[in-house]
Amino acid sequence: MDSVGERIRSRMTPGLSQRQLAAQVGMTPDAMSRALSGQRGFASIELAKIADVIGEDVYWLITGQRDPLRVDVAARHAWDPMRSQRVNPGRENDEEIIRNVIRAYHQAHPDGPPSSVELPKRPEDVRRMLGDGFVRPFAAAVERRLGVDVVRVPNLSTDYSMRIGDRGVILLASTPHWFRSNWSLAHEIGHLALGHHANSVHAMQNERPADTFAASLLLPTPLVHSVDWNGIDGSGLAGFLWNTGVSTEVLRHRLSSLRIGVHDKVHSWLREPTQRLLRAHVDVLSDDDKWGDPLVDRERDSSARMFPLGVLAALRDRVEAGNAAPDLLAWVLDVPVDEIDFPEPDEDAEAEAYDRVLSDRLSAAEWAGALRTGKPQTLA
Repeated sequence: MDSVGERIRSRMTPGLSQRQLAAQVGMTPDAMSRALSGQRGFASIELAKIADVIGEDVYWLITGQRDPLRVDVAARHAWDPMRSQRVNPGRENDEEIIRNVIRAYHQAHPDGPPSSVELPKRPEDVRRMLGDGFVRPFAAAVERRLGVDVVRVPNLSTDYSMRIGDRGVILLASTPHWFRSNWSLAHEIGHLALGHHANSVHAMQNERPADTFAASLLLPTPLVHSVDWNGIDGSGLAGFLWNTGVSTEVLRHRLSSLRIGVHDKVHSWLREPTQRLLRAHVDVLSDDDKWGDPLVDRERDSSARMFPLGVLAALRDRVEAGNAAPDLLAWVLDVPVDEIDFPEPDEDAEAEAYDRVLSDRLSAAEWAGALRTGKPQTLA
């Protein structure tokens, strides 16, 4: 019990006293003091209330370990200039998709998915882990080098990140705007690296640090300062956007935040839609592993449905064993459920089981005897 008390104390904010915690939980100050010091146990309802007050998980309070099936979700919030606040107006419509993703993980890994590694809190360290040239295969690099899963599905209003147990998962909306997905990936990596899922109470306040993390990850200060922004031409600007994987808007804001001045022509180019500027200089764009139109290739890849192969394989195995729902696998694969192989009911086995039930039932006379004597009679 000492360790339970220590964990509770470690999550109490400086402005929350033991007396205040006791009042909110419905305990006397003396009972709270003795429980925190291990002189008495906590009732389950007391722990549940304490977990609510301090924003922690009951499983962790009791065991000191994260619940392998717990889910914490963070969303990328848009800025509403009319209300001067960040909003997520599409969350209600996104709920079904989020639930299906969580169900897929829980059914694929009923004991909890494999843990992700703890990410560094500094964007430059995460960038180093991702390696050179990570922008083009960004989602694949995030999975392979950071141990964070990436799911991409259509019809989401915004992008999300989750911790399912100890697994980091980023949920992206399918979109041809690959630079938007890149920013969302970097933003959600920021949420995961900075531990924002552990305290969803301050979700709105977490958005700015995640944006700052994303900007430093995709456009590190030394890289931005290395460019001659007053001497760059349209082709050079297009090549920089292509290689860093960002939009004209993101670069414009980054230059402003670093107080880097640019000449009027560059400023006007950065006011153009990203795809229009790149299309005007498509001859300087290339992807070493792709053929054809590089812009179309990136748009197609960013629009394609994507699910981690490990989850897909585990879910398929459990469906084929009859331990998971085939309709969920059909949703993951985006195919009709009748294309999924799953065990058919064994009609002979069902008939034998039904016959056994009938043979074990008491007859009407035996039931009457049982009612008279108050003792059930069984067949000889």
